[in-house]
This record gives sequence, structure tokens and C-alpha cells, in this order.
Amino acid sequence: MVISSALTEADRLKELIEFMDEPEVLTSMPGEWRERLGDRRLGAVFIGSDLNDSEVRAVLVDVGGVDPNAPIVLLHEGV
Repeated sequence: MVISSALTEADRLKELIEFMDEPEVLTSMPGEWRERLGDRRLGAVFIGSDLNDSEVRAVLVDVGGVDPNAPIVLLHEGV
């Protein structure tokens, strides 16, 4: 799951992950990721560099509620 408000960044990362043979990568805006995930398993979460601190904290809390063991990658600007 790639969570970002920057659609270009999310799509580029999605393409890279799919290139590495991950069959399904979802992208979503910060407030919509849980609906987009549905009943799928949360394999890993990539959080876009465009999110502000409060958005990142909210995503971290929500991810912890869905799967506290899911790997989380915080993207840095320019990556």
C-alpha cells in the first residue's frame, strides 16, 4: 500500500514495486487507504514524503490498528 497525496510519487513507487514481482500494489490518499484496502492483507505500507506530521501520525496509528506487524517505510523528500 502506497499512501500519498502526490499521485505521481505514488504511481512511480507502485510501478517499481510491481516491477519487483509484487502482484498487487494499491495507492491511496491518506484518509481513504482503509476503504481501498478492504479485506486484503496489508503487506507493507509506504508513506509519501508529502504528508505532514499529523497525517503521518494518523496513518501510523491506523496501520497499527489494522496490522501492528506491517512493515512501514517513511519516504523522504526527493526519493
